Amino acid sequence: MDIGVISKRYAKALLQYAQEQNAEDTLYNEAQQFIATCSALPEYVHTLSNPLLKPAQKEELLCKAVASGPCSAVFRKFAALVVAHRRESYMLFFAHSYIRLYRQYRHISIGELVTAAPVTPEVSKRLEDWIEEQSKYSTDVIMHHEVNPDLLGGFIFRIDDYRLDASVATQFELIKKQFIEKNKRII
Repeated sequence: MDIGVISKRYAKALLQYAQEQNAEDTLYNEAQQFIATCSALPEYVHTLSNPLLKPAQKEELLCKAVASGPCSAVFRKFAALVVAHRRESYMLFFAHSYIRLYRQYRHISIGELVTAAPVTPEVSKRLEDWIEEQSKYSTDVIMHHEVNPDLLGGFIFRIDDYRLDASVATQFELIKKQFIEKNKRII
């Protein structure tokens, strides 16, 4: 059984149903909360797979993972469907696939900027504006910033499937490889 195919199918059906119910934004937030809960409590996913739990208990566990209060009717219905088909152990994959599809649907890109020193908010804003200008369609950009002193200088920028590595550490590594290759020919 291919988990990727299953999760895409369930997520696609969930997104279509959420669009019909005008609840795709709510479901997006609940999927993010579910992933956060599973990250904070890794044993949570194993608990969902427990065959001793009754289906109603599993549905309730799924709903409690997404909200401190009651979860949305769309999520509750989806949880019931997942439990009925005994796919609760794949729920984390479904949530990740739903988030990916939602971001494609809303044209949201996730960018990551890793620098050797903290960047100013002005630089960050200019980068976000540039990405939006370069985009084929209007895109919202969510930027994550990370400081890694091991880069020595420069930056690493990732957005979706694109990666630009302009760090000093990488440049030194490339020079080192070239130097070693040239010296192998001499010896």
